[in-house]
Amino acid sequence: MEARDSTPAWFWALAGFLFATALLELLARGPDEPALRARTPAGFLDAAAPDLARSSPRELRALPGIGETRALAIARARHAQGPIASPDELDRIRGIGPATVERVRAALARPGR
Repeated sequence: MEARDSTPAWFWALAGFLFATALLELLARGPDEPALRARTPAGFLDAAAPDLARSSPRELRALPGIGETRALAIARARHAQGPIASPDELDRIRGIGPATVERVRAALARPGR
């Protein structure tokens, strides 16, 4: 008579999924800030902030609160309505509210930027 494993197959599938998800989360997080700064050339991470009037959507994503969708919306608004001279003009774009405008303004006003 052969001994059967009493643990159901769905349990092992779920455990594998959770392990893989946790591992991907850990890998996606990447190195912490001090470790990253230690491995990068001096001044590399302190590069100038993106210019709202000319930066590509990829460069705009470096700003706080600006993801892929909002960066594309900024690029479309610049094409349709002209350049954006200051962060205050971001509120004319659908999906960008006062809180995001304040975060972008603060990021652009930081020393060294």
